[in-house]
Amino acid sequence: MAKKIFTAGSVAFVSILFAWSAARAAEMPNMDTMKKAAEKGAQKVMQTAAPSPTTKAAQAFEKVSKELYPKAMQEGNLIIYSVWDVEHLRAITDVFMKRYPGIKVTYWQGRNPEIVTRVLTEFQGGQASVDVILSDNAPPVVRAAGAIASYDTVQRDVLLLHDPTMATVSLQIQALTYNTKKLKPADLPKSWEDVANPKFKGMVALDDPMRAGPLSSMLAGLKEQWKDDNRFNNFVKGLKALNVPVHKSTSAMFRLVISGEYAICMPALLHDVFEEKEKGTPVDYIKTVPPVVFPRQAAIYAKAPNPNAAKLFAEWAISTQGQQAIDSGGRESSRKDFKSKTSIESAYPKGTKAIPVTDKLFLEDPKKWLDTNVKPIWEG
Repeated sequence: MAKKIFTAGSVAFVSILFAWSAARAAEMPNMDTMKKAAEKGAQKVMQTAAPSPTTKAAQAFEKVSKELYPKAMQEGNLIIYSVWDVEHLRAITDVFMKRYPGIKVTYWQGRNPEIVTRVLTEFQGGQASVDVILSDNAPPVVRAAGAIASYDTVQRDVLLLHDPTMATVSLQIQALTYNTKKLKPADLPKSWEDVANPKFKGMVALDDPMRAGPLSSMLAGLKEQWKDDNRFNNFVKGLKALNVPVHKSTSAMFRLVISGEYAICMPALLHDVFEEKEKGTPVDYIKTVPPVVFPRQAAIYAKAPNPNAAKLFAEWAISTQGQQAIDSGGRESSRKDFKSKTSIESAYPKGTKAIPVTDKLFLEDPKKWLDTNVKPIWEG
């Protein structure tokens, strides 16, 4: 009898023990689960430890700067051709020379067509005359003629517009601008396209669309974004129907809006708008209309007498210090992470996507692009 009781008790005990063990096993993660958790944790640690694009760009710049500076010092000179005003050039190059003693910078200032003509004449003559072409329109044009040495910056990841053949050191940010005394907020254009609305007839100061200027680059950006020829053609027709005189000077056109002769400027440069606003001038830009951005580049001449100094300048101009010098002179930064009053991140609502001008034909031969896409409509 005792044997039977012992056996039954044992069975009961084993049953309870088995049930408890099963419950504990269910509570504990299996090996696959533990392995996945460990891998996920390791990935999280790696992601946390990964340097930001800003940090990576700074590290890459310091490294290439240390490599190029001794070679640039041996060259001793840097020659720049630029469309930028002399005062601004002097301010930028003074900071560069202070950062890199032993490199003397000289420059020649001219208009874009003059720069193109001079560079191509010297290139065809085999002259080693210039190191850097710093301009808005000239670099892509001289590149098409084979007159630049391709150079891709080590700081490419922080640029809003990246070109693997030359450094984008600034942006021309084109804003839809208006006179605050001539138009009420409720009456403003809702988009670039809306400017062609007949209700704005006679109210728009219009840049000449047949010259390589802000309006033509804006048209190139919009055409590329829309990818709709009918839409683009109707827009150009609408601008023509506004029946206003066109202007060959952006600054002169902007002054007409400042004076109140016109209500809308098509387009104005963002740094000009901020400059006037700070003076109390009755102008502002429409923040809900995304800006058009055009690259300003530092191209290295194919026969540069000081190629290492040229590369060093291109890299420095993109660095934080270089961008501060460029921004202080009234030209917008080319970096995603640079914050100033005229940076897109600061000047426009969060999430605003600028309209880039990247059409290769327009950049390298604006006249051909205009003759193909605008002239038949504008002059037809």
